[in-house]
Amino acid sequence: MLGGGLGCYDLDHALDGGELKPWAREVVESITERVLFAEVSVSGEGLHVFVEAPEGPGRRRAVEDGGVERYTRARFIRVTGNRWEHPSIAHRMSRTNT
Repeated sequence: MLGGGLGCYDLDHALDGGELKPWAREVVESITERVLFAEVSVSGEGLHVFVEAPEGPGRRRAVEDGGVERYTRARFIRVTGNRWEHPSIAHRMSRTNT
């Protein structure tokens, strides 16, 4: 369960052929929290980006042909363990985890 310093950005329909769609790249690049882990969602088209974040209210918004949700408390995320190691995430993880 999210909370206690663990949050997640859930990007729906963010991937096309395994690559980030332009709007999703903008979302990922705008994440300011420390990125802990990123994975492909159960659908194979979404992305979960787990971050360190204080608890707060959730947010949801539609973006082009997808959507973005950010939760930091009282939410379950079905994890796949299917690590997503695209340079945009790997770069953010190495930059924020040093």
